Amino acid sequence: MSYSQNRLAVSSAYAATNYLPVKTNKSGWLIEYYVENPQTQELARKRIKLQRLLSRYSSKTEAKKHINNIVVALNMKLSTGWNPYFQGEDSRMYTPMSEVLELYKEDAQKEHRSTTARSYISFAGIFGEWLAKTAPKIYSSMISHSMIVQFMDYVQNERCGRDGDISPRTYNNYVKNGSALFSWMIEKCYCKENHFQKIKTKKVGQKKRVLIPVEKRVEIQKYLVENNPGYLVFLELIYGALLRPKEILMLLVGDVSMANKTITVRAEVSKNGKQRIVPMTKEIEQLLLKLNLDRHPAEHYLFSAYQKPGKTPASPRPYRKYWDKLRKMFDLPMEMQQYSLRDTGITEMLKHGLDVKQLADHYSLSMTTLYSNHADPHLSELIREKAPGFAYEKDPN
Repeated sequence: MSYSQNRLAVSSAYAATNYLPVKTNKSGWLIEYYVENPQTQELARKRIKLQRLLSRYSSKTEAKKHINNIVVALNMKLSTGWNPYFQGEDSRMYTPMSEVLELYKEDAQKEHRSTTARSYISFAGIFGEWLAKTAPKIYSSMISHSMIVQFMDYVQNERCGRDGDISPRTYNNYVKNGSALFSWMIEKCYCKENHFQKIKTKKVGQKKRVLIPVEKRVEIQKYLVENNPGYLVFLELIYGALLRPKEILMLLVGDVSMANKTITVRAEVSKNGKQRIVPMTKEIEQLLLKLNLDRHPAEHYLFSAYQKPGKTPASPRPYRKYWDKLRKMFDLPMEMQQYSLRDTGITEMLKHGLDVKQLADHYSLSMTTLYSNHADPHLSELIREKAPGFAYEKDPN
């Protein structure tokens, strides 16, 4: 049977789009048409085999009626922009990357603790801004390894820090967050390959932070008592409670128990995702009393604007900038960072015979109460009595 004999007519209403001939080959009748492959952006041939359909009818005339309806429906769909690549189990592969990133942000907000979610969302925003400039309409499955290399070059060369270059640790965080994004995309069927896993991480050297000597802490304390007592509370919590700055800025007034002299670091706030209860030193207790926390709702953040309790959490940036101001004021080397106070506090407590493994949260121990799974049930009392002061050293004996 010739091609012309087998070509089926369609109604005149679709004559303008009648580009779907019914043909025959060795396998039998088929419909053949062309659509754009979104990955290659070239026309690709698609075929619909008809032999099974033909076998269901007693005559070719009846079969042709059915096939003609298929042709008409396909013509209509194709004329309105329909593309079979966007159907079926691989349809998600052709979701615009801009939409995928928005879905990822929503999922991160629901599935992860706040600090992790902020990190993932921030990365998705940066990656999305870069894509908007380089490939605004790209589909999720069309992201290539070459593009990820270009993105990391952009990170390296254009998102440099104050020293004129991005640190290896920060660079590696970009790789880590990118890998998390593409692992999620693979799980959700938006792509099939994690290109960030092919990016080599950089070797991270020893931390540059050094311990801050007691004479410098004395000077800082005297200055802050007069000029910024709120920031002194912040520094004392790093030094005496061994809290991380990000954890401190997410503390609520209700997390502080003046009656029990403890601070609860909730699981969604803790770096390791596990709750712990931290005892106050006497110095921290006295400083917190001056904040009059009983006058503030429990759901307020301990640190908001102007280092005071409030409805919204404070950004870490002003705290880092203020430390830079103090560092220059008291002639501290660059290596003496704000976080160095935590290292200093750990070192001083160890010198005074305190077991700070649990307090420092270095080993991801699960703590729902102060004493659970702890070798020394008197840790709280020891810390209150023996913990070194921010601006002076106690006699270990």
